[in-house]
Amino acid sequence: SSKSIDKSRDLLMISIGTRLGLRVVDNLNLKWKDLMDLQVGERFIRVEKKTDKERILVMSTKLKEVLDSVIEITNSNPNHYIFSSQKGKGVSPMTIQCFNRILKNIMAEYKIRFIGNCSSHVLRKSFIVGSIKKGFENGDHLSLVKVSRLIGHSNINTTLRYTNFEVSQSFGLFELS
Repeated sequence: SSKSIDKSRDLLMISIGTRLGLRVVDNLNLKWKDLMDLQVGERFIRVEKKTDKERILVMSTKLKEVLDSVIEITNSNPNHYIFSSQKGKGVSPMTIQCFNRILKNIMAEYKIRFIGNCSSHVLRKSFIVGSIKKGFENGDHLSLVKVSRLIGHSNINTTLRYTNFEVSQSFGLFELS
């Protein structure tokens, strides 16, 4: 049904955004063939539109599960855009504004709290903060530096700006007398 197709798209939007950490413009340029034949753990390269830098990405177990389920439900054409405009019927990507509107609706429907403006960048921030946190939890004290390089930031201070809300929350743990 069209409702299950929409729910599948919603799940894939969140999964791709939080598992790959791409900017929205790069998410919108993904076609089914870019991801559908990848296996778990397989690396693939995308050239970022904003920076024109190569970015190495890895197919995670969770993303593969979601992708396979969505492909089964939607029976997608490999040459079509994953996030296509309704008018384009797969041959043209949706706009950033449409992506953000759908994301806001998802966040509202599932009562997901977020800090700041709800836009596609929330997904990228989630990927970055989650990756850094996971690294620190596993004893990798260089995870901030590694994630900064992974996502293509030329300066670690840019990556630090993504984590500001985490840092400010940490300050609340200390009570000055």
